[in-house]
Amino acid sequence: MADMTSTTSAVFIPELWSVETLRQQEAALVVAPLVKRYDSLVKGRGDTVHIPKVSNLAANDKIANADVTLQSPTEGERTINIDQWKETSFLIEDIVKVQANYDLMAEYTHKAGFAIAQAIDSDILGLWNTFTNPPVGSYATNITDPVLILALQYLDEANAPLEDRAMVFAPKQKATIMGLDKFVKADFLGQYQNPTPVKRGPNTRYLWGQIYGTPVYYTTQVETTAGTPFQTHNICFHKEALALALQLAPRTQGTYWQRSLGWLVTVDSIYGMAGLRTDHGVEIKS
Repeated sequence: MADMTSTTSAVFIPELWSVETLRQQEAALVVAPLVKRYDSLVKGRGDTVHIPKVSNLAANDKIANADVTLQSPTEGERTINIDQWKETSFLIEDIVKVQANYDLMAEYTHKAGFAIAQAIDSDILGLWNTFTNPPVGSYATNITDPVLILALQYLDEANAPLEDRAMVFAPKQKATIMGLDKFVKADFLGQYQNPTPVKRGPNTRYLWGQIYGTPVYYTTQVETTAGTPFQTHNICFHKEALALALQLAPRTQGTYWQRSLGWLVTVDSIYGMAGLRTDHGVEIKS
């Protein structure tokens, strides 16, 4: 007996393609809006931003019948070099554009824009090593409550304002925090009727909640260093610890490239970043 199977009848069985694409998941980009920005200062000109420092003055005793004590501090500066130019480009040949069942131009333009934004975010997070405070915690060890308290203590001792502080953790450390009762349980928070981070979940895709009044963000963009032990460089900082000068916001340009018979699309950006108030940031090891 000869049965008709899916193998013998394969020519009659169609293969179906979804009208939707499955885009690669994208990391949460959180840091650029949290740092000091000098975008407007560098629009269309310049390659270096000079930021003069102003020292504190001392209060002196006034001695009768004597002149006041004049003070003349020697000031320094911080600089931001506009030395980063990143681009992401692709070319879609006519035959692909004509025959494809998808708007590949739109799909890959979106991905090109994300690649540039991701590069900016990564570069800022890489400035953790400009912080002058001692790092807290230990590599390959989960963050604990005393570690968080010590990080905030360093910012307090540097007179960093309470406003505009933030912590940025790798997702594993967000999970660790979720296991600390005092940050999530209503009987610790005194919010029996209100949503807690456990009942509500994160405030957004990026913002988990607050610890000691400081917003906590999480992202896979947190910089890591391979080795033994594996090093994760979470950060706690005030806005002015880090600076970004975006001279050319990510722009998209497209042109028909006759030589290749296709559309060439490029997304690029020009920017610089630097540690600004370097005592306003702390690396939290994990």
